Amino acid sequence: MIDSIRNAVSRKIRSSLILASGVILVACSAQDEPVQPTADDTTVTTIAQGELVGSITDGGAHAWLGIPYAAAPIGELRWRAPRDAAAWAGRYEALDGTRRCLQYASEIEPGFEGGELAGSEDCLYLNVWAPPGPIDDLPVMVWIHGGGNVWGFGGQLDPSSLATSQNVVVVAPNYRLGPMGWFTHSALREGAELTADRSSNFGLLDLIAALEWTQANIASFGGDPDRVTIFGESAGAFNVGALLASPLSKGLFQGAIMQSGGFASHTMQEAEFGPDTEDARRGVASREALIQLGIPEAQQTSAAMRSIPAEDLFQSYQDLRPDEGGLGDSIDPIDITADGIVLPEEGLPALLASKAGLHDVPVIFGTNRDETRAAGMFDDHFTRSIGGVAFFAKDTDAYLAQGEYPSATWFERAVAGPASLRSNAGSTPVFAYRFDWDEEGAALVSDLATLIGASHAMEIGFVLGDFDSPYTDPFGFFFTDENEEQRLKLSARMMAYWGNFARTGNPSEGPAETSLAWRPWTAGKRRTMVFDTDATSGTRMMRYTGSMAALVERFVADDRFRDDVDRCKSAEVAADTAISTGVTPGPWQPLVMRYCQTSKETS
Repeated sequence: MIDSIRNAVSRKIRSSLILASGVILVACSAQDEPVQPTADDTTVTTIAQGELVGSITDGGAHAWLGIPYAAAPIGELRWRAPRDAAAWAGRYEALDGTRRCLQYASEIEPGFEGGELAGSEDCLYLNVWAPPGPIDDLPVMVWIHGGGNVWGFGGQLDPSSLATSQNVVVVAPNYRLGPMGWFTHSALREGAELTADRSSNFGLLDLIAALEWTQANIASFGGDPDRVTIFGESAGAFNVGALLASPLSKGLFQGAIMQSGGFASHTMQEAEFGPDTEDARRGVASREALIQLGIPEAQQTSAAMRSIPAEDLFQSYQDLRPDEGGLGDSIDPIDITADGIVLPEEGLPALLASKAGLHDVPVIFGTNRDETRAAGMFDDHFTRSIGGVAFFAKDTDAYLAQGEYPSATWFERAVAGPASLRSNAGSTPVFAYRFDWDEEGAALVSDLATLIGASHAMEIGFVLGDFDSPYTDPFGFFFTDENEEQRLKLSARMMAYWGNFARTGNPSEGPAETSLAWRPWTAGKRRTMVFDTDATSGTRMMRYTGSMAALVERFVADDRFRDDVDRCKSAEVAADTAISTGVTPGPWQPLVMRYCQTSKETS
């Protein structure tokens, strides 16, 4: 039987990537804290709230960082739909992109030791980057950060290169995370002032409010409110999927890109009381956290819950899901909920299969070839460390095999399945990709290209054009001088496709030069763009001929696995991946039962 899912796979892989750098390169020091930008009068503009001034980035983009787009969700506004932000008198200096919603910081972040609660409940700010003016009616790209819906913020990365090279305006909002962003309790719905206050998807409501703010104000930055594309990675992509289905977001965007996402949601019952089936995605239910805090049911009133110190609430989730990765951010609240308000009660998997279930806008679905490979780095069954510092695979073939099948499952659940359903529904064009870049450098005896490969989140730097952030390459060993030329060419190519898509709804049509036509996915021709450098396999179109049935058949026959323990571990991650991206483990559950039981009997 499949063990309870302790962490969303998306967060598990992100943690693996971060820890890979941190453990392997422990002798290196983290990058310095970012320098506060300087106000530049050439960036002065006026929005509905008042006049504001921004700065100019090293890449020449104009940047406005830390603009309040909604009122602080504190006090009585905790676990309420966001309210309008207040206007201000005088000039507002939008120079601080470091604000974040409450979260446990990771140990690789500048200014943090790791495991400490960072940020504030007053966190509904967004950032805007635009090419230097004068500009008008440019396409708008709204970046939704990932991090398992428990970590991250809109100012982590600098998309200046994307803004200037593609002539687009980029917006990156914060949104409430963890239990502040997703919390379900009947007492909170009593006496609600607004219908949206009865939701439990407060993080999604924040994103909708940010999109509404964009509609009202983006023209002041040179953007066109009628050409808005939302895009995100990991949890950000899951949130994009939810926004595609939300009746509250209709008309707020005209295109969507899901990078390593999926379509999974929970019922209100699951979110409040916990799942009642073995194959459900396991997370901490809201009442479970309150019980951990020692609050009896009779005292679980809205006033009492809104008075809980935030640090105590977060600690209750931490206590229920002890940190397994050393990052301090492994709390696991049940998040995206089919609450009948933000999301219809049918839930995302059903809505995906319905012709009218998602907004009829062009969509790009994509994953990375080796999404889950890095998760094997910290399993001593597959890898060996030297003094806890350097890693290498005990058996390279077995190591590669353990990551291949969960990663391919992610493609099936997040790309092939959704693309086919949307294409068959006769909706607007659907495009698919796979990211294959795996040319990371080496550290000590560790071959990072083998250990990490084209793992989860590796494409972010390529899409945003930011390879210098401590969040894309914490210690500078992924992106090296040796791979720079080919890497920058691939990044330019990907940004061109993303920019064209934002402008026209077709990644191959627009002013950006894209020599290879990116054909849409159709039922008869399941075309997929593969992104890689010219020095390896090259960027190319392929027809995807796989299926989940064929994948399972190949798994059973794969002689790279040394024993049933290898197969058990890979099947478990594949089942977890399937649950995280599409609710059910599918055909992996019987394989988990088969191989894990066998491995226990022979151990």
